[in-house]
Amino acid sequence: MKLLKCEQEVHISFCADDTTATLYTSYPAWIRKMDKLVEKNPQSFQCIAQTAAGKTYAMPRNFVSIRTKERTVTLTEEQKAQATKRLHGTG
Repeated sequence: MKLLKCEQEVHISFCADDTTATLYTSYPAWIRKMDKLVEKNPQSFQCIAQTAAGKTYAMPRNFVSIRTKERTVTLTEEQKAQATKRLHGTG
């Protein structure tokens, strides 16, 4: 089911005494991201429900975090060159 952008949501919920968080999403990018996490880490991430509009996932509550600012990375010229080599498969 294709949803309008304004209908694509992400909800994360947990209770103070729970060790598990629940994430519901109808946003395709988040569904892909969560499906990859389920595939790579099935012991930590599980898809627990699916509808035509979205999916619900369970994960450890301590995996949920909120950042206060964007992370910036400063690379030296040498690090940039190494990253370019890795990206192009020559390093």
